[in-house]
Amino acid sequence: MNLNSTLGAAYSLKGALPQGTKEPKPPKAPTMPKKPGMPEFPEGDSGHPDGSSIQSGPDNEPTPAVGSARWMNIAAIGVVIGAITVAITQQYGYGMAPSALGVVERSALIGAAIAPMLNLLRGMRPNHYAIAILAAVVGCAASGRQILDHATGDLTLDPNEVVFGRPMFEWAFAIFLVAVVACAAILLWTSSWRAVDRGLFLHRGAARAFTFSTIIWLFVYVVLSLVQVVVNCGITMCPADPSSTGAQSFEFTFSVAGSGGVEASISIPGFVTVMLGIGLISFVAGAIINGKVLRGVKDQAKQGA
Repeated sequence: MNLNSTLGAAYSLKGALPQGTKEPKPPKAPTMPKKPGMPEFPEGDSGHPDGSSIQSGPDNEPTPAVGSARWMNIAAIGVVIGAITVAITQQYGYGMAPSALGVVERSALIGAAIAPMLNLLRGMRPNHYAIAILAAVVGCAASGRQILDHATGDLTLDPNEVVFGRPMFEWAFAIFLVAVVACAAILLWTSSWRAVDRGLFLHRGAARAFTFSTIIWLFVYVVLSLVQVVVNCGITMCPADPSSTGAQSFEFTFSVAGSGGVEASISIPGFVTVMLGIGLISFVAGAIINGKVLRGVKDQAKQGA
């Protein structure tokens, strides 16, 4: 049977149907069941079907899991800021020159912070967590080498390098290990990154303000770290086992009048005050940028209407 005879039989069959009888519709293709964590809407920014922005909260995120993951990523940047705050305080406040492996560890901390920043600005993606894992592995290798050198006596521990009874490189090693485990856990928590999420630029709320503030704060620390490395090491490699020059003499002293005319003086190291000022200015700048972005989103919404 050739093609023409087959087509002819089909047309003759079509004509043989009783008048008024509709042709049967072809069966619909089977649809795949919806996976857990997938949003109810196909498109839209920050969880809204029409693409408009909505206020951050557990009920209006793309999914509740995404809302929780946002704050976890902000907390992760905060941990990195805390660790680098201690390192910069040791170096600027106590004259502790940067070491070669210490520079690698701080670079790995900043690299690990890139992942949550991308998650917050561009949306939750599993490949962003891969960046954090790679950076944490590098940091584990550098801090682990310092731990081995200290155990074998090849690395002398400076008293100003100790934080809460343990050297800073041991704290760094623990932070990197926790980062690897946390990224692995959140990758298994698929509902936190499967939903449609395009970041916080079109998403109002406290999460966006905190995101801008922490990113500015970390950027200032990157600049301070670069300046300190260039000043102490130049374009050559930093020393493997530097020593500190001691606490700096610059400090602020405040007099507080008590009862009975007794005055008490409070002295705060100058660099600690500067670090607190950097944090405060970062939050103010983050709030200002958040307000400008919010006004820009509102203007776009008015133009679209």
